[in-house]
Amino acid sequence: MSRSVPPTASDSPTVAPAHESGLGRIVRNSAFNAVGTILIVPSNMLALFVMAQRLGAQPIGTFFTIFSISAVIHWIADAGTTTVLTRHVARNPQRLKTIIPESLGVLCVVCCVSTTLFMLVAVPWMSFFTDRVSFAVVIVAASAMWSRHALDFAASALRGLERFEYENFSRVVQTCSFCVFVWLWVHPSTGGALAAFIAYAASNVIAAIIIWWTLLTKWDCAGFRLNREIIRRWWTESIPLGAGDVIRQFLMQMDTLLLAAFKPQAIVGMFSIAARPLQPLQLLPKIIVSVTFPMLSRAAQVDLAAVNRLFVKTTKILWAASLPISIGLSMAAQPIILATAGEDFIDAARPLQILIWSTGLIFINAQLRFVLTALDSEKAYWRLICWTLAVKLGLEAALIPLWGLYGACIGNILGEIALCIGGALALHRLGVKSPNWLDFLRPAPAAVAMTLIMWPYADHDASLLSVIIAGIAGGIVYAIVALFSGIVPWSDLQRIWRSLRKPAIVASLEPAAVVAVAETADAIPN
Repeated sequence: MSRSVPPTASDSPTVAPAHESGLGRIVRNSAFNAVGTILIVPSNMLALFVMAQRLGAQPIGTFFTIFSISAVIHWIADAGTTTVLTRHVARNPQRLKTIIPESLGVLCVVCCVSTTLFMLVAVPWMSFFTDRVSFAVVIVAASAMWSRHALDFAASALRGLERFEYENFSRVVQTCSFCVFVWLWVHPSTGGALAAFIAYAASNVIAAIIIWWTLLTKWDCAGFRLNREIIRRWWTESIPLGAGDVIRQFLMQMDTLLLAAFKPQAIVGMFSIAARPLQPLQLLPKIIVSVTFPMLSRAAQVDLAAVNRLFVKTTKILWAASLPISIGLSMAAQPIILATAGEDFIDAARPLQILIWSTGLIFINAQLRFVLTALDSEKAYWRLICWTLAVKLGLEAALIPLWGLYGACIGNILGEIALCIGGALALHRLGVKSPNWLDFLRPAPAAVAMTLIMWPYADHDASLLSVIIAGIAGGIVYAIVALFSGIVPWSDLQRIWRSLRKPAIVASLEPAAVVAVAETADAIPN
């Protein structure tokens, strides 16, 4: 695929002052993502707990069954189009009045595909596996998918403009309003699962209206375009991403599926408890990589060396961020298992201590999709995931019958290693080199210091509270030692401080101000 011509300074309405470094923007936008996540997770949990307490097992089971089906269909129907939208906007913000009307046309196609697939799957599923199916619930759930797709598309456009505050604000509004609606509306007497889906759909409609109003009014880019050429062009770019994402998710579940094929269900349950912390941890690197993706997409057109510098810096940061998580959960495995799953699952502590060391690889591998997409190499991503699938399938098919639970743990780590090595080779062929391997040893003193602090609490009798306190203390020591070890150079810290003290102010009608390619040279940290 050919790369589009980068816009020049004269193509953009105005160019913002260049004092806000790229590293500073990464920190500020990652902070927006982190704060949004911190606010969203407890609100979601509160809403779900309230529904569970009020509705009981059968209605809440109906809600989660339909919700899970809609989530999978939503993800398949998207097929990478939102990632393509972010890349288009990041590279050509001056063409926003063309890109957004095209994206609205693509959004309508995605919504139609999503609804059709959902109805084809949800209705037979509910008819076959439940006593009865409520068509009202299915229809409301389908309408919620439209508003959810709309929210995702507008958020992706604003990511391309590096305006993460609007996305996070809208998602916080969605979650909080859902929580409020559940508290006010959802009771057995108001419809049970139907009322829950009405609350969910209404909250998504509110958030979608807010974010689209912001995008269309502040950037004056309303319109609608859809034809065969637009569909061909967008899906040619997005389908390899969507297919790769489907296989990547299957990779995440392969351990459990192969264990279920070769071993008793009790072993599968033990592994599921041990692997449970890995699921939310997969969200953490996206806080950073979603921020760097627009910068990578712009830089890929004009300066491959800048892509290399940003990839190396991000890799080192992700690796350093993963180590305290791995150390903390490894040291606290037994108290955590006892507190969350009980004495019956204490045998899951050792597998957790093994699995958690894949966190660093998961963090590093999370950016491969975005870096390859920024380099217009979606097909390379697809081939990489297929190769990893074949390697991991062969490894686990051999290891699980031999070693059972521990074979699945080792196969999981070897699969992430295969993905990491394959990704490094794919990027090397495209001219992007990996960090010096000695850089991965730089956090070692900080890791040793944290381990020494937590070691006394790594036993069966330690209370969860004492482990949490030790983990916080160890994390603080890790951060201090890491800074003095030079993981983040002092010059970068000074640039971050300057950018946080004097952030660029972007006028609402000047969307290219913060993303003009004239600033690209300063946007990528050295």
